[in-house]
Amino acid sequence: MKTKLIVNPMANKGNCGKRWRQILSELEKHLGPVSSADVAMTRAPGHATALAQEAVSAGYQRLVSVGGDGTFSEVMNGVISDDRLIAPDLVLAQLPGGTSNELCRSFGQLSLGEASKAIAMGHTRNVDVFRADARGYGGGQVTRYGFVLAIVGAAATISWRAQRVPLLKRLGPISYVLMTAFTSLTYNPRAYRIRIDDEAEQSLQMWSLMLCSFDGAGEGLMLAPGADPADRKLDLIMVGDLGHWEALTQIVPRLGDGSYLAHPKVSRRHASRISIDSDTMVRADVDGESMGQLPMSVTMLPFHLKVAAVNRP
Repeated sequence: MKTKLIVNPMANKGNCGKRWRQILSELEKHLGPVSSADVAMTRAPGHATALAQEAVSAGYQRLVSVGGDGTFSEVMNGVISDDRLIAPDLVLAQLPGGTSNELCRSFGQLSLGEASKAIAMGHTRNVDVFRADARGYGGGQVTRYGFVLAIVGAAATISWRAQRVPLLKRLGPISYVLMTAFTSLTYNPRAYRIRIDDEAEQSLQMWSLMLCSFDGAGEGLMLAPGADPADRKLDLIMVGDLGHWEALTQIVPRLGDGSYLAHPKVSRRHASRISIDSDTMVRADVDGESMGQLPMSVTMLPFHLKVAAVNRP
């Protein structure tokens, strides 16, 4: 199978680039020699999307994202157009080189050896894809395809704050810990208008809302334990009207094992479509990248993405 490697050398604070030779060596143990013509290095945010499009146009049948979930998401966005895969039989894969490698973690292949073996064996798993539309910071509509989660409210604010300050971004996961504490003590719940599938619109006061396809997200978070990434449904988690101290002491410490879901102000259900709006400015985030603000709509797409995985369903 003709394979293209798309490498983000800046993933995991630049460690992916420093370890590239080691990563390549491990992959070649299982896949065989890799030509330099089959490797492309990203040079800027969003570049992986263009590289993925070019690779498919050149006849590549398998794209390997070397980086974290953000890099994989960029690659995925390069192979979907008008809510359809541009090459239906395309296989995507992730080699864990980022801070968060949810695809590899969920399928039990977080080591380079296991991930490389999955690629070489040719087995695949199906993964859902959703479309998110939101208002960009420039005012126009922004569309992004996601595979891990879409978040709004406090959770999206934490992500945005952790990434916008260069010093904090270099700290990696620690930046999220710092911003989570700060946001919990300063962020006030917002009034939302929400429509879930074909149900009537609801008006709710909430701290945050999360739409999860996988059970985990980020570094060490278990947001939706048991979530099935191929059931064509998103786990909708709504965190209600929390006070600052309540958020910091009863929600945040329990995000790592999912026990926050037992809080009486937290609800969980399935959804295939959701639209959400607010009269105040609320940030929106997809797969760890800030895409803008409300209004936002999220829709599960009617196809699966094939990804390399050792485990079988």
